[in-house]
Amino acid sequence: MSQRSALVLPVATLALTLLAAWLVYGTVSGEALLGFDGYPLIAASAFHSIADPLAVFGDELMGGRYPDGRFYRPIVHLTFGVDHALGGLDPAQYARTDIALAALTSTILGLLASALAGARGWTAAAVTACAAATYLLHPAQLEVVPYAPRRADALALLFTVAATLAVVRDARPLWTALLALCALLSKESGVVVVPVTFAAALCRSDAKGLRAALRSAAGPAAGVATGMVLRTIVLGGLGGHAESGAPGTGSIGNITLSLWEALAAGSPGGGALLGLLAVAALALLGARGTGQGRATARLVLLWAGSAVAITSFSGRFHDWYALGLVAPLAVLGGVAAGGARRAAGVPIGLAILGLVVTGHLGSPQRDTLGVAQAVSADQSSRFVALMESTTPGTTATFEPWVFAVSTAPGAPPVFVHAPYSLSALGELILGPDVEVICVAVRPPLPPPDLIHVQLIPGPPPAATLAPR
Repeated sequence: MSQRSALVLPVATLALTLLAAWLVYGTVSGEALLGFDGYPLIAASAFHSIADPLAVFGDELMGGRYPDGRFYRPIVHLTFGVDHALGGLDPAQYARTDIALAALTSTILGLLASALAGARGWTAAAVTACAAATYLLHPAQLEVVPYAPRRADALALLFTVAATLAVVRDARPLWTALLALCALLSKESGVVVVPVTFAAALCRSDAKGLRAALRSAAGPAAGVATGMVLRTIVLGGLGGHAESGAPGTGSIGNITLSLWEALAAGSPGGGALLGLLAVAALALLGARGTGQGRATARLVLLWAGSAVAITSFSGRFHDWYALGLVAPLAVLGGVAAGGARRAAGVPIGLAILGLVVTGHLGSPQRDTLGVAQAVSADQSSRFVALMESTTPGTTATFEPWVFAVSTAPGAPPVFVHAPYSLSALGELILGPDVEVICVAVRPPLPPPDLIHVQLIPGPPPAATLAPR
């Protein structure tokens, strides 16, 4: 196969996933920044000199603005800095980046599934499309793509998937180490790149046993070790949330159940049908009679188990953490559809994709996100106007302040702005010489270089809730 023909599949897949991602997520992204951490990340990441892109590697997440823990994610800062340099505070610029990240990860996942299936020609195209679509259209993406701050999860997964494909293709250890380092520097969940790449090394057609797999995983392990050293130096320790650490058996069980429920959200039959399909796909891989099929099944199981373990270790669960399980599910469906027993595998792969698409179409988040975009845009524009008319050394009142929006019973709320979010927006508008502190109680008269803003909760303005 010529080098030109080898590029056809990845280029075509990327083009199609970019188009699909924009059509699917462009309608619920780009009018406003959602999530508490958007403006704090911009304030901490903005480039003011030529040295600032490198300076982010010495900064704590959000410059210490995050009130609930200490973290080190310089790759996230770097992407926010680039977005700010290109588009300032325009939410559309951040949306373009997040949509592109989803498309790029989908493409690499599709290529990984094709490589693991050993597919060629039209079969390779079908496997790639099945895996890429399963990842791109999963309803968990509605909890990630429209929220710029949650790109930490998307970035960590992107580099994990890229490192895994690099190992399968026997890339140089330096490249796999750099990709693994970027995964960890995007988010702590990137540490799963070590066991995942080890399992991926056993899937190669030329796999030569445990020692060879360990050598292949040495690059990612070195990258993660380097990242842990940097993190410890910058934070003065491992950081994390106060509750982070090894949980009890009950916590692991609860988080596993929560992750599975989020993975299967909206799917017909709930988690039971998706679980049956996953088990059938794993059984099909194990019954192929080839070591590579069984090794791929082990990879999927280890990948999913690692995602559960790192979430359990964090001590917290959020719906968007299910994205870590979507990747191995996409690989499983794609490889099952493209294996030697395609007569049985194709229906399984298509059924998994069908459940994912059905869950996406039935998700109440699409409607909520549309409303939340309008509420957030209204709130940020009113707050900017307030800051531009407020003199430092005075106290202002901001009403109504909307913390979160939900438009359907049982639907997860869409978070808009926390007090520290608006404080960061105030600093971005007024500059570094004026500090803005937003609180929910009446504050005392501030000093001359500070503005106090009393936030008064209230329902979203009626105009923002009109049908869209």
